[in-house]
Formats: sequence, C-alpha cells, structure tokens
Amino acid sequence: MGEGSALPVGVPVPWPTATPPAGWLQCNGATFTKEQYPVLARVYPTLRLPDLRG
Repeated sequence: MGEGSALPVGVPVPWPTATPPAGWLQCNGATFTKEQYPVLARVYPTLRLPDLRG
C-alpha cells in the first residue's frame, strides 16, 4: 500500500503480474478493515478499494 515507499498510501500503481508485491493490495473493489489498514482507511473512508479491473 505504499508504506515505506516514495508513493503516498493509496496511490494505484500498475503492476505487470496477476499478484501484487507483498504488502500491496489489488484495486479490485474489495473491502478492508480500518483495524488492519488504518492509514489506507483515511484515503478510502468507505473501506472499499477502487475497482480498476476495467
């Protein structure tokens, strides 16, 4: 999710394989919990990732 990188948390990043790197989530419309990803919850307060599958 961008923590520890030069990118802000929550910024979508294209990835060339079906599996994202460790610590990153796919933008597939899935929900997540505020407890598990508190920083991401500030970016996506609906607790749902954007769906960028096309």
